[in-house]
Amino acid sequence: MSKRRRDARREGRRKSVSSLDGLEGLSPKKMQKALGQIDSSEVENVVEVIVRTTTEEIVLLKPEVTIMNVGQEIWNIVPQGKLKRPLSSPSDQPIQDIEVKEDDVKLVMSTAGVSEDKAIQAIKQNSGDIAAAIMSLK
Repeated sequence: MSKRRRDARREGRRKSVSSLDGLEGLSPKKMQKALGQIDSSEVENVVEVIVRTTTEEIVLLKPEVTIMNVGQEIWNIVPQGKLKRPLSSPSDQPIQDIEVKEDDVKLVMSTAGVSEDKAIQAIKQNSGDIAAAIMSLK
């Protein structure tokens, strides 16, 4: 095999293994040790996890939830079952009893060009999220 061809093959192997972020060439024993050093914890007594999209909610029932920290948090969720349900329109949702700040009401009123009552209602329907309240009024 020519030197050029051998170098090209080596370079190809390096590229395919480089995605393992420094774990290439580890023996299985060393790999197990590295995996054992990952900081992980299990979240106890989880009843459900809700994933909300713009059109539906996906409810993950009785999941096992593990959080791994490998420089960033990775959440691993393994449900025993799931439900899908469409989202109801904001007018169908009950208005939550939350404290609404006067500054927030003024901001929503001036940005969306609505009355104080509509601004307060929008803030409550969006759980105090000012940006969402303004977007719901536009």
